[in-house]
Amino acid sequence: MKVSREIWEAFQDLLAADTGTLAAVAAMHVHLVIAPFVPSLDLVIGDLTLATFTGSTPKNAGTGAQQVFDNPLAAGQRVVQILEPAGGWTWICTADPTPAETVYGWVLTDNTNADVYGSELLAAPVTIGSAGQGITVPNVRMSFLPTSPI
Repeated sequence: MKVSREIWEAFQDLLAADTGTLAAVAAMHVHLVIAPFVPSLDLVIGDLTLATFTGSTPKNAGTGAQQVFDNPLAAGQRVVQILEPAGGWTWICTADPTPAETVYGWVLTDNTNADVYGSELLAAPVTIGSAGQGITVPNVRMSFLPTSPI
C-alpha cells in the first residue's frame, strides 16, 4: 500500500516529537568523524573514528520537539531539522593537533552515544592542522521524499 500524504506528513511530525528518540529530554550529540565512512541504515558508532582534536567535543542538540518543514528548494521534500545549540554546529580547534585530523562528516547519536540516528558526509573533507582552524556543519537534517516510505 502506498501511504497518503496525510500519513506521510504525520510520520515526520511524530518522529520530530518522539520522546524516545529525537525529542528526548536528554540532548542528542553530533560528533565529527575523522576517517572515511559510508552513511547507511546499519551504521553503528563502533564503525566510526571520532575527532579528538582539542575543541572537537560533541555538540549537544536542542531538546524537545525538533523542527519540521517543507523544503521549498526541493519540491516534495519534507525535513526534520535538529535544533542547533547556541553558537551553531561549529567546532574550533584550540591547540595544534598532532597529527592533523581530516574531518569527513558527522554523526548524530542519542544522548548515550550508543544509537546512531543519522550521518552525513561533508561536501569535501576538511583538515584541521592547527589551533584557530574550525569547521561548521550548516544544518543537521533528515530529509524525506514522497517516495519514502514506499
